Amino acid sequence: MLTPRFKLTQDENHVFITVHAPYTNIGDTEIDVDGEHFLFVSSPYFLRLRLPGRIVDNDSSKGSYICDSGDFNLTFDKETPGEHFENLDMITSLLAPKDIPDMNPSLVEMLEEDGITLENENNEVVDYSNKYSYGFANKLTTEFSNIGIEFPQIFELRVPETVSIEDRTAKRIKHENDKFSSDHYLADFYDEELLEPFLTGVVSWNEPNFNKDIEFTEDELGVLKELPNKNYLLSKTEYREVLYGLIDILYAYCYDKRSTLNESNVESGWTINKLSATLSWFCTFRDMREVLTTCYRRALIFPIFRNYDLCIKVKNDLVSLFKLGKKFIVKCMIEIHQMFNASNDARYILNQLYIRDYLIFLQKCRNEELDELCNNIANIEISKDDLELEIVELEEAAELVKQEEVDSIMENEVAVKMASMSLLKGLHRTNPVYIESDSDEDSDSSDSSDSSDSSDDSSDELDSDDDPS
Repeated sequence: MLTPRFKLTQDENHVFITVHAPYTNIGDTEIDVDGEHFLFVSSPYFLRLRLPGRIVDNDSSKGSYICDSGDFNLTFDKETPGEHFENLDMITSLLAPKDIPDMNPSLVEMLEEDGITLENENNEVVDYSNKYSYGFANKLTTEFSNIGIEFPQIFELRVPETVSIEDRTAKRIKHENDKFSSDHYLADFYDEELLEPFLTGVVSWNEPNFNKDIEFTEDELGVLKELPNKNYLLSKTEYREVLYGLIDILYAYCYDKRSTLNESNVESGWTINKLSATLSWFCTFRDMREVLTTCYRRALIFPIFRNYDLCIKVKNDLVSLFKLGKKFIVKCMIEIHQMFNASNDARYILNQLYIRDYLIFLQKCRNEELDELCNNIANIEISKDDLELEIVELEEAAELVKQEEVDSIMENEVAVKMASMSLLKGLHRTNPVYIESDSDEDSDSSDSSDSSDSSDDSSDELDSDDDPS
């Protein structure tokens, strides 16, 4: 059976359900409503939803089928008029969920009725030195053996199942330090004309005409309805780590948007993959500062534009992205999902490891958590010294060399000017000859001699390349 594309909206007293089923047999269609449960069956389609509130099927319920579009348009009353149904647009979370594993209720704290479950840790410190898992929330161990070897163009860590989570960070930092190019960094540091469009540009969601009334497109709804509605059992530490990983991935997304002036291209998948330590190193972060520091470092080491001020701009773009809310974050993650699926380098594997689960997780995540995350990002400033790439010393050394070059050029110009003045003075010097004569004959002889001398002097003043004629 196929899951049809569907959409839900509401007003104060009603819930409107649209089901796209173009190849159905209307005579075989069955629709059933029971409180918060909704069932649609019409071969070859099957849809079962669990709504965030209760609806009733009564005499005022309406239904119609539009042949041209293949849509069923259904209207039901809310059992409690005026009640607001949360997250009706997060359609994956409305699909009938899988069963939650049996557990001791005293060990868990429910964030939402059927969403993310947090285990109490009793202040237990997580030991990362003996933990070799990876993927979303580090829940995978042996499902993708030797994954880094099979996809070397995607993963910098070749065999994650043999490197502990703790050791991955040290290996990543060493690898980044080895890859850092001082020449490339300084070239971008001084090339203001090259970087100017990207520093002054505006990402699409910050443009004045951007529509902040976020809606999913049909393609985006198509992605969401194919996702399974899973429940996540996470420790509080794992929950924070998942959110930090989200920041890491979305920072890379924001860098791509700014560095392409909102025109993502065939290299965008590479950019997001490479800049995210979560995706390329299976890394886990323990606090917000570590996340942002890593984002800045990788943005100064791997992409084509490597500029500290650009890193700050991207962080501000990330803050404004989060301010638009959960729905827009989901849209951005869907775009990343589509980029990876379209990649020629098999980056679809990243969707299986991370992005699909993030799309499910985000739809269940509380808005308050994302708002707090946004505020924390905005309140943290990363200095050049925090990056431990010695770029402050590098810039100072470059400035000294630049100043020495300027001083040397000025000295040479002064020397050339002085030499030129001295040469000109020598060329224009005249030494008139005065001869006293007691007779006209001597005077004539003297005139003739002077004329001859003058001719000789004039000949001497010509360069070898001058044409005497």
